[in-house]
Amino acid sequence: MLGLGVMLFFGITGFTVNHEEWFHATRPVVTDTTGQTPVELLAKADNLRIVEHLRATFHIMGAMTDFANEDGKFSVSFKDPGQLWEVEIEKSTGKTSVHNEAYNFTAIMNNLHRGRYAGPAWSWIIDISACFIVLACATGLVLWLALPRRRLIGASALLFGTIGVLLIYHFLIPGPDAAPAGETAKVKAGP
Repeated sequence: MLGLGVMLFFGITGFTVNHEEWFHATRPVVTDTTGQTPVELLAKADNLRIVEHLRATFHIMGAMTDFANEDGKFSVSFKDPGQLWEVEIEKSTGKTSVHNEAYNFTAIMNNLHRGRYAGPAWSWIIDISACFIVLACATGLVLWLALPRRRLIGASALLFGTIGVLLIYHFLIPGPDAAPAGETAKVKAGP
């Protein structure tokens, strides 16, 4: 049952990943805010305390992915499957600018499907899920082939399905070149 649940999740999210624009999963809600970081805190250049201050003050939940100590500013990035934060702090004044991009539920599920910004624990879940999917498929094949009256039909379906996928790959992948907006694709003859 767990294998079926995993297949259902990855099947649905496989479809939504392939058609993100249909589900508005590529359009974030963008918020830009400003605030203040204490100059005393910046003078110590204690990265951990600066990050803790940003999390508490601006309600940032993602994992820190970048912390740059540049000439006149600190730049800090945070990411999780549903949000991105880019923070810039002026060292001399403490002026803090926070750029946030929040994505919808479908985008979060798509990022979980990809394992993007989800951390090592989710990476293990994806690996374990892949094992359950393989196990569910393998037991299904064994059960199908173990039934004498259905063995020929099952083996034929497996063979024709495999050949069909290989033919699609050979003849239709990568597909035609995309034409620029408003133009029709033209094929140039070789020299």
